[in-house]
Amino acid sequence: MMNRLVRYKDSMFMHTDEVDLIIAARSAWKQGEPAKALELLAHASLVENAGASFLSGEIHYSSQNWGAALNCFRRCLQIDPDLTTAQTYVDLILNILGFFHTDQFNP
Repeated sequence: MMNRLVRYKDSMFMHTDEVDLIIAARSAWKQGEPAKALELLAHASLVENAGASFLSGEIHYSSQNWGAALNCFRRCLQIDPDLTTAQTYVDLILNILGFFHTDQFNP
């Protein structure tokens, strides 16, 4: 396969093999195979890829695996600080983790 740069999601340039891995991972996730999707996203060429980190975060978020999702979205923001959707996910997760019901503590 020819390895060339392509435009992905309007702001990122990636090699075609990276795009193929992300597409395969998204497809696996949509088919109900999150473990397979995460395995594909763990590929070494995607470690510093904001799109792959974001998708990993979405998969963990949908499984309510808050810690892993938070780590993925924060890694995504380190790579590309302009991804406001990743920041929204971080805020949502922190809100979920910080929630407590005050009436539970009242006798």
